[in-house]
Amino acid sequence: MLVLRVLIGTTALLLAAGAATRLFARRWSAAERHAVWTVALILSLSLPLLLRYEPPVAVLSGPVLEVQRLTITVTPDAPRAIDYAALLRYAWLTGLASVAAWWLLGFVRVTGMVASSTEHSTYGGVPVRTCAALRMPAVAAGPMILLPASAADWPQERLEMVLRHELAHVRRRDLLWRLAGTLACCLYWFHPLAWWAAAQQRKDSEMSCDDQVLSNCSSEQYATGLVAVAREAAGHRTPAAVMAMAKPRELEGRLLAVLDGTRRRQAASTLTVLTTLALGLLTVSQLVAWQDPGVQMKGTVRDLVGVIPNAKVVLKGVSDYTFETGPDGSYSVSGVPEGLYTINVLKPGYALLSIAGRKIEVGTTARADLYLSLGKVQETITVDGGKPTGDAPVATPAGPPSRIRVSGNVQAAKLVKKVNPSYPPEAKQARVQGVVRMRAVIGKEGEILGLTLLMSPSPELARSAMEAVNQWKWQPTLLNGQPVEIQTDIDVNYTLTK
Repeated sequence: MLVLRVLIGTTALLLAAGAATRLFARRWSAAERHAVWTVALILSLSLPLLLRYEPPVAVLSGPVLEVQRLTITVTPDAPRAIDYAALLRYAWLTGLASVAAWWLLGFVRVTGMVASSTEHSTYGGVPVRTCAALRMPAVAAGPMILLPASAADWPQERLEMVLRHELAHVRRRDLLWRLAGTLACCLYWFHPLAWWAAAQQRKDSEMSCDDQVLSNCSSEQYATGLVAVAREAAGHRTPAAVMAMAKPRELEGRLLAVLDGTRRRQAASTLTVLTTLALGLLTVSQLVAWQDPGVQMKGTVRDLVGVIPNAKVVLKGVSDYTFETGPDGSYSVSGVPEGLYTINVLKPGYALLSIAGRKIEVGTTARADLYLSLGKVQETITVDGGKPTGDAPVATPAGPPSRIRVSGNVQAAKLVKKVNPSYPPEAKQARVQGVVRMRAVIGKEGEILGLTLLMSPSPELARSAMEAVNQWKWQPTLLNGQPVEIQTDIDVNYTLTK
């Protein structure tokens, strides 16, 4: 959903910028159109971050309650489906790396050109260098102005026009603003509007510098100079990392603009820039505020290790809603009437989570990330005093451990060593019987870390039960393959045969 919203937002921003620059082509100067394109490109780059906005998260948890007895079913793993999302992600990364490598190669070429260039002069405080490998005037990072070797034979009028044009690029910081178009082409390399917008930004950047030169010379003289510069560079490619003065594919439109005496040629006004920025932010804010239509509650169900798929979430209130989490542990419910609800989350192997008093209001999106704890183990053993097993405890040999996976990625708890309690003679003689209930904490190695007596009909029965149970051992309980501690309730039922 985030990817779709980013694509929709980027398309809307760039189409709006294109429509505005076409609609007001005669009323806006090239500098103002360049500002519109730059704002649209910067906002499109910001969309993946801005659209990650989520409503404030309420982390909900509840007391550990016992779950019902589980029926364990072992099924073979389903065949792995093709992960189309991963394929698209790899394709996008491959395209991004390819486009970025192309731009990087251009920067490497320019670095080599600058290293081999020679100092020419300084113009307006900016270094001017002559580069034999370059056929067209350009501006490179530094900043610096690069001239071809043939500039030594140019008339002084042409040289002056070229230097004014390139100095305008430096003062307008066009290399920095052009970086927005470069990054947009890398990020949205598959989107034709990104390449189109970057080309329009570059074209209006050149035209805005043309306008500054025209304030000091005639349009016919400047047009002649542009044609001469373009003719000398015919058939030679200029690296993308520099701003070349007269690319042939842009020359026709620029010459028409230069010779058009009715065009506006002033710099971008502050009002135009602020208006463009405000309209762009308004468009982005609508996308940021927009969430899934009709969704009143959404979130994820997790345990201490990660997300839990296929957990049942039940909303009880004005109406009851039951749904399951997806493969990524997320859930969402729409169209829920306003009111107070109780949230129950059920998953075999985990304790029931029940949270009451969650308010859902119309027109809002509530988010709740729910955390589950492991369910308790329940062990029950009966000691029949009418058929005593002897005074000495009898150890039950443990079989080989087996990993039985159940839904929820919780390994079923398994008792692998059990020492049977003996019936104390004094309790038997006094005919004391009943249930001794204890609560134990099983450690990560399967041993008892702590044993608490909850209830007992007599101290003798409690002592007998706790001495035996303290020697019990479980196979470690695994949660997503990691051993965890788990709480256990143990009942020892002492009975006498009548």
